[in-house]
Amino acid sequence: MKIYIDDGSTNIKLMWKDGEDIRRAISPNSFKREWAVSFGGQRVFNYSLNGEQYTFDPISADALVTTNIAWQYSDVNVIAVHHALLQTGLEPQDVDIVVTLPLAEYYNRDNQPCADNIRRKEENLMRPVTLNDGLTFTVRSVRVMPESIPAGFNVASKLDDLDSLLIIDLGGTTLDISHVRARMRGISRIFGDSGLGVSLMTQDVRAAMAVARTRGSSYLADELIIHREDEDFLRQRINDASRLAVVQEALRESHHRLVNRVIDAVKSFESYSHVMVIGGGAELIAGAVRQFCGVREDRFYLSEDPQFDLVNGMFAIG
Repeated sequence: MKIYIDDGSTNIKLMWKDGEDIRRAISPNSFKREWAVSFGGQRVFNYSLNGEQYTFDPISADALVTTNIAWQYSDVNVIAVHHALLQTGLEPQDVDIVVTLPLAEYYNRDNQPCADNIRRKEENLMRPVTLNDGLTFTVRSVRVMPESIPAGFNVASKLDDLDSLLIIDLGGTTLDISHVRARMRGISRIFGDSGLGVSLMTQDVRAAMAVARTRGSSYLADELIIHREDEDFLRQRINDASRLAVVQEALRESHHRLVNRVIDAVKSFESYSHVMVIGGGAELIAGAVRQFCGVREDRFYLSEDPQFDLVNGMFAIG
């Protein structure tokens, strides 16, 4: 079985074919060292790799940070991919997987595929993982694709020869921008910033949460970002409600800084006719990007579930 995996730093997105049906799943990344205690009938996912013990824990303040480029080649990346595979409902088996690398890692300074990084990613994910009291999948082969570019496959394939598509992919850790010619006949230009992602907001929000006497995981901080306009939700998630304004201010200011930095990167691109915004942070920047790029409404693409755009494209190409 072949499974397509967008192994982002915040969530793992998967897509595969089950008979005639196309299925997909999403699994958040929130793991800490040391095993968790099992209780009742709730299943606990305790993993072992490279002499270390890890467990899935969506709320722990001790959850390991995955919003950095080192995540792509780390033990936790392997654990997260195997954990996501176990959330598909498939029986553990041999699988061929297709995964991704940010543009800044996939390509070198000459805009050519970086064989060393690609091989490093492949070898990392070929390592076996042990699940306490359970079975894991066996990764038989790994193929690596660049981020952002595959997401535009369906749109670019329908463009006229003189048209082109600008794909802006904002993830948890990275910003990837690619300028793709019609029908995917070539890539005019790429840009990757491995230090700019939604984590810019996550870090500020976690600091504000601490001021409000709330120590939580990055996963919890991201939930506050998603529900940033819902005051009741924010109030329920922090311990010191008198400091709610501090959290709200952190959300507003960090959002503003994130948007400005993305627009600064987009300014260096020209001559595109269509624009597509994808990734977990797409909704945070879509309005500002559309206003800046000035393309017609029917030439601006924001799907209902932009987190899945990349893995959708990977599946379509595959």
